Amino acid sequence: MEGLVDDIATVSLAQERQLDLDLRQTEADDLVAAAVASVARAFDDSGVELLSTVHADLPAVVADPDRVQEVLAILLDNALRHTQAGGRVTVTARQGAGTVELVVADTGGGLAPEPLRRVFERFYRVDDGRSLGSGGSGVGLAIARALTEAHGGTIRAESRGPGRGSTFIVSLPALKQVT
Repeated sequence: MEGLVDDIATVSLAQERQLDLDLRQTEADDLVAAAVASVARAFDDSGVELLSTVHADLPAVVADPDRVQEVLAILLDNALRHTQAGGRVTVTARQGAGTVELVVADTGGGLAPEPLRRVFERFYRVDDGRSLGSGGSGVGLAIARALTEAHGGTIRAESRGPGRGSTFIVSLPALKQVT
């Protein structure tokens, strides 16, 4: 219960722009590597393959690395919970339009249009049959959104429908490169 209270407090502080961020120039490959390392054992134990790709020559971002890694860990945990053994989760860092995109895609259950629209709402859970002990509290993706927005970024979810996997894209403003 204490963890849930802390999670709700994090969302509230981030939404009110009162969350302390340790902003610094950060490379996407470092963010991806740290996030993958933090969940590698859970993936090994589950039988779900975890792959990562960082495109070359990405600009840096100004971010709190711990908070962005928290966002990625939430997305990776979510992907793992919704992907069966033998499935795959990929983490990709790529260039967007003035942004660096951190993408988590899975071969899991996918989302219908209505859950896709609501997935970042506080306490919204796609699978009502999950208990708090076996699934999530319904605040993880709300935290991911709040932390992303606190960095001046955006987060969105995509899916081609049930049974066809999901993709979550975090876009953070790229640090302008001086030439």
